[in-house]
Amino acid sequence: MRSVIQFDGIKFWVDQDIIHCNLDSVFFSKYEKANIEEIFYNAIPILSKGTYMPFLINIENLERPCALKIFNIISKSAQIKRLVLSRIFLVNSIELKVILSLNNIIVKQVVPNKIFRGYDAAVNFCKNDYMIFNEVSEHRFS
Repeated sequence: MRSVIQFDGIKFWVDQDIIHCNLDSVFFSKYEKANIEEIFYNAIPILSKGTYMPFLINIENLERPCALKIFNIISKSAQIKRLVLSRIFLVNSIELKVILSLNNIIVKQVVPNKIFRGYDAAVNFCKNDYMIFNEVSEHRFS
């Protein structure tokens, strides 16, 4: 594990070439939408050191309104999209997974967010995404 950034109910770190983020509801009582986006925008480059990595956001411990809020902020942020390889959300229920998946369909993003209920499946997706990205990058510059 490399650097860790932690304060007011949010924790960022890098492990296995994945930027991880854990949130709790305390975070949402202290920050508004603009500040939240800025926190993510500032933390990601520090942790990634300019390398594109998958971004795994664990929203399992959040109440549904907070989970929806962070999902909407991260998935709609053009600034955050430019900083990460992919956005992966770890959720605690099938209902939340369905709601977020429907949002992906409605919004129609070029690279949609991925939503998982299991940590191992989410990490495996991240590792595979990172590996494929690096293989394509190596072939492009060879």
